[in-house]
Amino acid sequence: MIDQLAGIIKEYRDFYIMTHVNPDGDAIGSLLGMYLALKENGKNAIPIIGAEFPELFQFLPGSGNTVIGFDSIGFNPSHIIVLDVAAENRISPEIGDLRKSAKLVNIDHHPTNPLYGDYNYVLPSANSTTQLVYEILTRAKYRLNLDVAKCLYTGLVTDTGCFKFAGVTSATFELAARLLEFGVDNYDITRKLFEEFPESRLTLERLMIERLEVLLDGKLVLSYIDNEDYHKLGASLSEGESLVNRLRETRGVEVGGLITKLSENQYKVSLRSKGIVNVATVAAALGGGGHSRAAGLKVSMSREEIRERLIRLIDSSLNSSTT
Repeated sequence: MIDQLAGIIKEYRDFYIMTHVNPDGDAIGSLLGMYLALKENGKNAIPIIGAEFPELFQFLPGSGNTVIGFDSIGFNPSHIIVLDVAAENRISPEIGDLRKSAKLVNIDHHPTNPLYGDYNYVLPSANSTTQLVYEILTRAKYRLNLDVAKCLYTGLVTDTGCFKFAGVTSATFELAARLLEFGVDNYDITRKLFEEFPESRLTLERLMIERLEVLLDGKLVLSYIDNEDYHKLGASLSEGESLVNRLRETRGVEVGGLITKLSENQYKVSLRSKGIVNVATVAAALGGGGHSRAAGLKVSMSREEIRERLIRLIDSSLNSSTT
């Protein structure tokens, strides 16, 4: 499949590039890295996002060229390249109409991905989708540069938790080394990602910690943030993306879960595990998906019902792991 995809980006000219709603570092790094590489190699490419570009990643090259929606785009693509999207319903609602005239290329590393594309390069063993983008670009013998490397490195750093998450291997560091050889400044990127949050993000973290519950004999920690909190602070949803990681940092905790209210009776749930509980399975039971140690979902039900169902599912998973 990688040779086929390399052939597509070499042969064809017109591309839309898309990722999932509420994009994280891997999604944004993949989107911008692919976009900049295609442009550098003479292609007509448009990076499309569903809402305002996340402030956290505005330092990346190409961030000012993203387009919200499709109204101002003046060409029809031969292919839509979708990056880091575990399920088709996490792309734009317009994707169904777009697929009538363009082939969809699904590039992802989530194990729950159902292979919804016309072409699918889904490799759950990959640390990040940016890794897969790098492999495709180099297989196509594309010219890469510092700007592309910055974007791909950002995705690799964020999805490995600065190389501390499970699954990091010598190959992960080899890829990081190849990207650094383009002149990427590691500390400049990690400082902007992890050491320069706005003050509103610190307040969100305080609210989350004040509201946390320690459950299941200390193995589960749950908390919540409401959309009113974001509005009051003038914060964007992207500021809360990594907060859930704090909930599993206490000794003895196996799972951390953050429930974020998006609108009346619509919630986003982020789950993180240390490994005993497969949170992708927990998320899938509620209509979501992801990785065994990092998963999520969006759901329309009350926060209390979400809480109760999470407790039951995680309790069941913990009990089955000890039998």
